[in-house]
Amino acid sequence: MKKSESTTIEAKWGRLGIHFFAAPVPRTPDVELLLVQTGEGISENARLLPHVVGWLLVYSDFVVKHRLKELIVRRASAEERAGLGLVLEIALLHGAPKDLSIPLAVCTPIRPERPLHDFQRANAIFTSIAEETASVVSRKWGLWSPEIEPRFDAIRPVSWLLGQNPALRSRIVRKGDLRASILEVLRLDVAGEVESAAELGRLTGATRAAVGAALKALVLEGEVKIVPHATNKRDHRVVLLPAA
Repeated sequence: MKKSESTTIEAKWGRLGIHFFAAPVPRTPDVELLLVQTGEGISENARLLPHVVGWLLVYSDFVVKHRLKELIVRRASAEERAGLGLVLEIALLHGAPKDLSIPLAVCTPIRPERPLHDFQRANAIFTSIAEETASVVSRKWGLWSPEIEPRFDAIRPVSWLLGQNPALRSRIVRKGDLRASILEVLRLDVAGEVESAAELGRLTGATRAAVGAALKALVLEGEVKIVPHATNKRDHRVVLLPAA
């Protein structure tokens, strides 16, 4: 990752309520894509790991876990999978909601093992120190780092977060569950509609039964409609309804 991209990650997290020195970006970022990018970004910025872990402990319900899982599968590099695995597991060890294990399940360690931070990899003495002080969990993910304590001092209150990002309100109402993942897939990934519930299953990694139950709830909530195909009686289009 280029140096300029690290600033962009900080600016995006700034919009989501972590008060870095970088000015926040002007629009709400894609939360799940940002988490994937952060898996690599923590190697350049030592402040990211403890602050993002802290953010997850406070705001995990803003993350739609099934969509994050599928973004990891389809888009994440080896470095991103290992780094995000480290972030998620540390958050879980500190008491984050257990549904973070949904995306964690598809993260993978990186080999050979190495120091977490770029500056340590470039210096033999720093590499040796990183190996000697590496925590058990960081060794598991192949990215040597000492024990990490979550940081909460730079995290803004939820009133600020929702004031800056009102579109995230539906996520917190649904606590980042499969309904929230389906809505975000429809909004962010497929221009508002898919050809079938089976396609939503592929895009969220959820079972057919789970997708069916979530869609039934979303229809009752007035968020989506199910539209029969004229020539295909088995599959039905799923269409996102405009916001009221």
